[in-house]
Amino acid sequence: MSDTVERWTSKARRWSACAVAMMGLCGLCVGRAQALPELIYQPLADATGEASPPLPDAGTFPVQLVLDDDGAEGSFGVGAPSAQQFIWLNQFDRSAFAALTLEEVWVLFPAGPEITVGESIEIAVYLDPDSDPSNGAELLLAFDATIQVADGDTFSIYPLPQPLIISAGGDVLIGVVNRYVTSGVTPETRPAALDTSASQGRSWVGVWSTDPPADLTLPADLIFEPIDGTVPGNWMIRGFGTEAPVVVVPTLHTLGLVGLALLLAGSGLWVSRRRSVRGGG
Repeated sequence: MSDTVERWTSKARRWSACAVAMMGLCGLCVGRAQALPELIYQPLADATGEASPPLPDAGTFPVQLVLDDDGAEGSFGVGAPSAQQFIWLNQFDRSAFAALTLEEVWVLFPAGPEITVGESIEIAVYLDPDSDPSNGAELLLAFDATIQVADGDTFSIYPLPQPLIISAGGDVLIGVVNRYVTSGVTPETRPAALDTSASQGRSWVGVWSTDPPADLTLPADLIFEPIDGTVPGNWMIRGFGTEAPVVVVPTLHTLGLVGLALLLAGSGLWVSRRRSVRGGG
């Protein structure tokens, strides 16, 4: 009888330990799920669909990286009731240009809470050779800037610190980080203007477990996904520039190589004979 009691007691202890472990695991999963910040979208009540300034002349900027249709219908942010820093990016197919020089970035900011002219942002430019940002992209340039206009209709225009020549193949990504936010402290803010009329499936949102790192490594470690998973649309981020000349390195075909070899051999023979004549004299 005592053996039976001991066996049942031992089993009960094991089951109890398993239950505690399972509860701890479930609590960890719930904690992780709760740690994911809220992605917030708000339709704009007074969307006009006529952003300014108009697109620049193609003679000035033949390279025009644009996904939107010239008007925002909504605004987007991360975190509630407190905001969090995040990055929003457009992925541009630049296959029409073998090489380009990026000169300006345009960003439209909506009018809204906690979006103030003069607040700090960061602009980043990436190159993605395989056109899949979910497995990473190369940061080409990042620079600090401030919000110039926040009325939902007027683009803030940012000339690059110096023109950026992009000659390697792949997509170009241009993103913005709301550095003015103190994560977990600043009240809810929705700084990313979104055109929802016809998504091109090339706009992304990235959230890190802390503030975005200085090197802005992609993908972000907490959330990195197309915005279409929340609200289909295109960020109001644009890039403008010119076509960069492609430097062609001349190559020699077989006959050219043979001719070059004969020329070098003849030159060597001539130099050798001159030395012999000088030595004999």
